[in-house]
Amino acid sequence: MTIKGIFFDAADVFYARKESTARFAVRLLREHGYRAQMSAADAERRKHLVSQASGGHVSAEFYWDEVLQMYGVTAPDERAALRAQIVAQPDDIYGLPGARDAVQALKERGFVLSIITDTIYPLARKMRWLEAIGVAEFVDHVACSTELGVHKPDPAIYLGAVRRADLAVDESAFVGHATDELAGARRVGLKTVAVFYGADAEADYYAESLAGLLDVPIFERSGR
Repeated sequence: MTIKGIFFDAADVFYARKESTARFAVRLLREHGYRAQMSAADAERRKHLVSQASGGHVSAEFYWDEVLQMYGVTAPDERAALRAQIVAQPDDIYGLPGARDAVQALKERGFVLSIITDTIYPLARKMRWLEAIGVAEFVDHVACSTELGVHKPDPAIYLGAVRRADLAVDESAFVGHATDELAGARRVGLKTVAVFYGADAEADYYAESLAGLLDVPIFERSGR
């Protein structure tokens, strides 16, 4: 069946950061005299907390407060000050080359354009990032993990996004970079297109840039 809708990952597909928030946090801790190391047990607990925060079950502030305690920041006032800096840092984004032009061109070809995004922050903040890089106006729907309560590669977030767009799975394609997220999309039956991908990424199609998406055969024209 002809593709009618394209579902994009957001971070590291449309925008990126000069420094990941995790690395920023470690650097900040070291600047304040902390070793920025945690026990194996805390590292496992952190993975669980990331999943909880990505599903909107705990706030980003709660998540980072817990992480800072794992790193040994025991003083509440100091922890609050560090947490405020870490929570603010994700706003420091830049658009990846060709993001706006590619999305605008695909919209003009008649595709429904949606985003499936994992984040520990509210949808409104994610939308500000998309607006800042000039793609929000072309996006029809956003499936945000903190609103839906699930995150990639859980099948529910892909299927929920497709339903919200009023499309069938075989009318839909997912564009992403992360190996596990591409695999999750393939498992539910979406066509997959990898961009900015790693060596282990498996997809139905590959694009070397966002502009290259316009040359992917299933994106030549919409089936709508």
